[in-house]
Amino acid sequence: MSVMIEDIDREAIDRAQKMLAGIDGGFNRALRGAMQRTAGFLRTNSAKAIRERYAISAANIRAEENVTIRYSYRDGVQAFITFAGHKIPLYRYDGASPAQPAYNTSKWVSVMIGGEERRVHPGIAASGHQLKGTSPVRFDNAFVAQMRSGHTGIFERTGGMAKSGSSEIREIMGLSVPQMLGSKEVLEKLTHQAMEKFEERLDHEVLRILNGWG
Repeated sequence: MSVMIEDIDREAIDRAQKMLAGIDGGFNRALRGAMQRTAGFLRTNSAKAIRERYAISAANIRAEENVTIRYSYRDGVQAFITFAGHKIPLYRYDGASPAQPAYNTSKWVSVMIGGEERRVHPGIAASGHQLKGTSPVRFDNAFVAQMRSGHTGIFERTGGMAKSGSSEIREIMGLSVPQMLGSKEVLEKLTHQAMEKFEERLDHEVLRILNGWG
């Protein structure tokens, strides 16, 4: 998902170019600095926008957020700020339960482990949700488990078999950062904020360079 900044006040661009005309590479440095600051601004404000709608911590958003920027000013200033990232495990959204792997010791189920059928206590049914203002949904056939890698998540059995000869399981995932930012309302708001921030930071970067600070 990308936020495109364009139609930036031409007067602001022309003013910056004229003020830095006597400094070798000055305008390019100001442009890069303004873009970097704008990207940082968007990182912070994208998390705020997400948390207005979704039940997830800022730390879990940042862990899965990858922001890149590119820009051009040959045919007018344009900047593309791209948010990428994988789907976030449902376990990492607020309200997921149980907090740690837990088992129903009053029941037994048969599963295949390493090609052998074994009887084990089933995991307590897991719950989770994504949207704020909603209650966690219970998944009767899902459970919280910790993998050998140390990763903890909410998993469910597929009914199939893994190559190892064990019963296959898959993790229940939530939305990715780009998906959560993908609504028209959020995207338009972030684009407008980014344009304002870029113009503000461009003026600031010009003054930094003129004063010998950057």
